[in-house]
Amino acid sequence: MAGGRLEQHPARLREKALRTLVKAGCGEGELGLIVAFVDRAYATDAERANKLSEVAGFATTIGPQAARDYFRAIVETKAVAELTDERVLGFARSVDRHTAEWYFWAVWGTKAVQELTSERVLKAVEFFRSIDSPATVEYFLAIRETKAVAELTGQKVLAFAQAIGSEAAVEYFGACWETKAVQELTSERVLAFANSLGGDAAKEYFLAIRETKAVAELTDEKVLTLTHSLGSRVAGEYFRAVRETRSAAELTDEGVLLFAESIGKGPARQYFQVIRSTKAVAELTAESLLRTSGVIREIGSDAALDYFLAVATTNVVPPLPGTAETPSAPTTGTTVPVLTLLDIPTYDRYRPVALLGMSVVFWVGVWQSANIASFAFQNLLSLSLVLGAWVGLLCSAYLLLGVIAEHSTAEFLQSRRRLLNEHGIRWHDCFATEQRCELCWGTGHTHRDRQYDFGSFCRCPAC
Repeated sequence: MAGGRLEQHPARLREKALRTLVKAGCGEGELGLIVAFVDRAYATDAERANKLSEVAGFATTIGPQAARDYFRAIVETKAVAELTDERVLGFARSVDRHTAEWYFWAVWGTKAVQELTSERVLKAVEFFRSIDSPATVEYFLAIRETKAVAELTGQKVLAFAQAIGSEAAVEYFGACWETKAVQELTSERVLAFANSLGGDAAKEYFLAIRETKAVAELTDEKVLTLTHSLGSRVAGEYFRAVRETRSAAELTDEGVLLFAESIGKGPARQYFQVIRSTKAVAELTAESLLRTSGVIREIGSDAALDYFLAVATTNVVPPLPGTAETPSAPTTGTTVPVLTLLDIPTYDRYRPVALLGMSVVFWVGVWQSANIASFAFQNLLSLSLVLGAWVGLLCSAYLLLGVIAEHSTAEFLQSRRRLLNEHGIRWHDCFATEQRCELCWGTGHTHRDRQYDFGSFCRCPAC
């Protein structure tokens, strides 16, 4: 007797372990394999009984579902020695039951015992703890469906999946097993590209690959280079547009990507958002539209959004620069959305700020002039003079600022008109015409400003 407890007899300990294994779901075939291995591998009855007790305790610890796949892995692979090794049992205990279940499911599904019991997998406990349940499922699905065990258990893949986060990892491993393109998706350049995008954009990237199966197009070097230059937010919108329109071939065209890069990140984001929402891929990737990058870059994001929406809804694309082609005129009564291409700034809004600044400067100057300030507050007449000077300054400044704002607006309109005309976008002064157009002029010679641009810079396609 040691420590107050009697050591159990090996035969009794063995009998108890066998009952526990059967209770845990071990079938007759699996049990026979385990017992045969233990009897061969261990010399004494005590060692055999202890090993059987260890395996029985392990099967109880990981739960019935994981134990079912564990015993299935033993009977399917016949690799009893590897699967009862303390390293494997310790790994399965250290992860959660769900991960253990899918791990043994992958083992018996692939029969890749050597790879899945290698040190790099058994030491990747932190990786499995860092990804959530859906990512774990997709990971082992990818291993089982592709049989690409060596690639998917490599350190670079595990580190990558851990870095981009669980949500993106779900789509990554999903793309691997649904496209079977493991070699392409585990390449250094694809992993580096997705890692540079960050979690959200990387998720959209792999989701686009997963749903469109356009592996060749979306892993092309020019696509990776140009979308990387657009930044994560724009890249996310781009891959979302590819996925939702199922137009990988059109949207991975080099001309489209160069157009998006040349118009700037803000307009590019609006561009892909409109493509995604309207599905007007043909209209928004037409050559005539891609030639207007200079205009789009100048008018800014808000105006670009209106422009892209107008092209998508009217199927009217601005003509190529230097051609005689003009947009087709809509029939009378057809609603034509306003193309707010000009995005004209309101310089008058700066008046109050300027007047406030002048007032502050004026009164600070009066206050700092101690003699004047003292005299002004002691003499009513002098105070009136100071107030009069202040009011005069404000009136003069107000009139001057109005002239400056009007001049600035005129300069802006002249510059914008020249820019649009250079790129083949019609723009004329409606008030300088005979005002006979039935589309942009209503009864009583009233210009339909709400339907078209204002009269001084109307863009009615029929004029």
